[in-house]
Amino acid sequence: MFNNSGESIFTSRRALLKYAGGCGLMTNTSLMATLLNLQATKSAMAQTDTSGYKALVCLFFHGGNDAYNMLTPYDGDATSGEYGDYHQVRGGFDDGTNNPGGLALEQSSLVPIAGPDSRTFGLHPGFSTQMAGPSGDPTDDGIAGLYKSGKLAFVNNVGSLIEPTSRDEYNARANLPLGLFSHADLQRHWQTGVPQTRSQVTGWCGRMADLMLSSNTNETVSMNISISGMNLMQTGGSVVPYAIGTNGATLFSGYSHDLNTLGRQNRMGARGFDSMLGQTYGDLLEKSFAEASRNSVDAAIDFNAAVNAVDLTTEFASEDPSNRLKMVARCIGARQALGQSRQIFFVSYGGWDMHNNLISGHEYRLPRVSRAIKSFNDAMIELGVDADVTMFTASDFARTLGTNGQGSDHGWGACHMVLGGSVDGGKFYGEYPTSLLNPTSQADPSLGNLNLGRGRMIPTTSVDEYAAELAMWFGVGNNQDLVDMLPNIRNFYTTGNTTGPLNMFL
Repeated sequence: MFNNSGESIFTSRRALLKYAGGCGLMTNTSLMATLLNLQATKSAMAQTDTSGYKALVCLFFHGGNDAYNMLTPYDGDATSGEYGDYHQVRGGFDDGTNNPGGLALEQSSLVPIAGPDSRTFGLHPGFSTQMAGPSGDPTDDGIAGLYKSGKLAFVNNVGSLIEPTSRDEYNARANLPLGLFSHADLQRHWQTGVPQTRSQVTGWCGRMADLMLSSNTNETVSMNISISGMNLMQTGGSVVPYAIGTNGATLFSGYSHDLNTLGRQNRMGARGFDSMLGQTYGDLLEKSFAEASRNSVDAAIDFNAAVNAVDLTTEFASEDPSNRLKMVARCIGARQALGQSRQIFFVSYGGWDMHNNLISGHEYRLPRVSRAIKSFNDAMIELGVDADVTMFTASDFARTLGTNGQGSDHGWGACHMVLGGSVDGGKFYGEYPTSLLNPTSQADPSLGNLNLGRGRMIPTTSVDEYAAELAMWFGVGNNQDLVDMLPNIRNFYTTGNTTGPLNMFL
């Protein structure tokens, strides 16, 4: 078959796909959803609570953060107590001469905070008042201050599990997540919540958005907005991420809604593209693609207008991840203009695979994280929605407590942070073992020694429990909806409970 120019329709189709995809026609939510579903009817909203406004913000540390130098035991000294066990398992201090490769932080450098059961913990010094803000001057306490003021909590020893797992079950290789200690597998498992397979093509935030599909009135902008590209976590059966940059939605290269702003060559290209999008195609695929592309361009223009109208006075540093979280804050500020009562955001911050230079790597990245989270919290207060927005961290895994001589290697259970005005903060959730040298669970001693060797920790809190806690705050009921979102949740949390698995919200 040929078109009026004598060109094969199949050739022109390929050109159309290449043109739209290769020229950066991003704002691909409506485009991808239409192509995947070919204008299929959207699924009906399940039994969920969609009243009011709420947003979830995931800050994903790609590469596997060494969480036990972020949150450290403090009681005792270098030869005794919880800190002494930490000092020993981390290989002592790296003094540059006699003990190169030691990963322990000096006790005097840590920021002390109160933990459970009268225990004291230390935060990495990058979370302290000494970090420089955007102006170069010392800021408020950052993460240390947010914890002390009850806005931030730690969730401990979290990791991907299919079911609660003991040391004996691990040794017997009984029902373990596929590809343990692998970046690709553990990132996938964190994002899908289904660690028994590599074939899962939707993520738990995507499935959650599917459940709440009709809560937002704007169908051209997804509930799930990513400032770090396409990702599996936000991909559902009907919902796909709306991928934007730190400056907003991006049109294809050279496109402008106002032809007078373009040079001659780009005016011709834009007219041609508009003409192409305005055609009526007999073929459903071409028609769907053209309509979705036109809608994507229009949606991007409207999206940017709404976001650009948000005027924040809160200062953000000109660095990652602050730049990305500033855009998240602006999107939240534009929620009414965008017609969104539910929003889920994904921000990735990489570089955590520190097989070497761990100490200097943390000295660089953790202050950036603290600055970004502090500014984001201040922006939520400025917008008046701090109780309606919850940020949470995620990462592939923790790292080995034992040193490899230069840094740490791939581990399993890790510590994470949750922030928001609805969080019952200044507290720990999940278990932080009383000894990192010989870690056991006080809640369930039958699990045995949690250290699998080299300081790889068997998780005592599952990703499912962590995600279910966030989902129930977001409005998902503890019923079949929760199981549809997290297929393994009943291995950790029973039906009928009215409080979340971790009970960390006010």
